[in-house]
Amino acid sequence: MNKKSFIIIASVITCAGLLWIILTPVLFPIHQAEVGPSAPHAGFPAPTFTLQTPDGSNISLGDYEGQPVLVFMWASWCSVCKATMPGLQQVYQSYQEDGFEILAVNATSQDNLVNALDYFQAQNYAFPMLLDQEGEVAKAYQLRALPTAILIRPDGLIHDVIIGSGLSQGYLTAALNHLLKGED
Repeated sequence: MNKKSFIIIASVITCAGLLWIILTPVLFPIHQAEVGPSAPHAGFPAPTFTLQTPDGSNISLGDYEGQPVLVFMWASWCSVCKATMPGLQQVYQSYQEDGFEILAVNATSQDNLVNALDYFQAQNYAFPMLLDQEGEVAKAYQLRALPTAILIRPDGLIHDVIIGSGLSQGYLTAALNHLLKGED
């Protein structure tokens, strides 16, 4: 190949490269993915909500301002949920006088209401059952699995989010002891 052919080929390649660099943003514009709010996590305010109990009363998370609260999202078909709840009842009985509250939020939009009511009433749990019939709390907390437990400090900030079988009676007792002493 002679020098003249080489310069012509190199010039064509260079021009094609420059043209590609200039036209790429026009031909292939950047599309930003929509980024929604992140899932609630430790140190951030707990999303507020108001739900009905099976008897039609309204309960709001805000009703418990200044108290530690466990929001426990569950369903009657969830075996891990049902295995966890008796331990929650024991902790609730031990710490209720200290202001601790458990809000058992049934994922009613994903559950059978009759089965959920039958189970909860048969177990005679002392903490309130709330019905998330439209899935609004599940959406606000970006529920991905059941059970999901959110331990909320008295100041309304999330202390911890526990998904699945990680919530034990021992863990909850230790966490409450710290929260009730004002430790984070």
